[in-house]
Amino acid sequence: GLSSFPGVKRRFTIEENHGNVYIDDYAHHPTEIKAALAAAKKVQHRTTWCVFQPHTYSRTKFLFDAFGEAFTDADEVIIADIYAARESDDGTISAAMLADRIAKTGKSARYVGDFDASRSYLEKNCKAGDLLLTVGAGDVFKIGEAFLEN
Repeated sequence: GLSSFPGVKRRFTIEENHGNVYIDDYAHHPTEIKAALAAAKKVQHRTTWCVFQPHTYSRTKFLFDAFGEAFTDADEVIIADIYAARESDDGTISAAMLADRIAKTGKSARYVGDFDASRSYLEKNCKAGDLLLTVGAGDVFKIGEAFLEN
């Protein structure tokens, strides 16, 4: 049975294309993000690009400082729009605010816009030999899949 087990989708799922390594992980808590980034260090690559999609406004606000410290093993961090799920935006927290918080730790972190803008930014800046890690409980994997196709 173990030899035919396909694995768990969205838990450190690794794909390669055009010299790039792409890993997707469902990590959406600071501890999970740290673990995914620590594991990614063991994969041979040059630069670690991490795209994080925060899950819900309330969770992002509650764990704001912990998220701010979770990306120490990433070289480049892109924060995607918050995945609202069941919530609406009350205007008190944003992806851009989280990117600014992460940048205060000395990390290269930015909010570049929606998924299309994030994919475009990666296409211009993420080079062959780099590793792209997408993390989050929402649909952030779509950024990585689109990037991998090009």
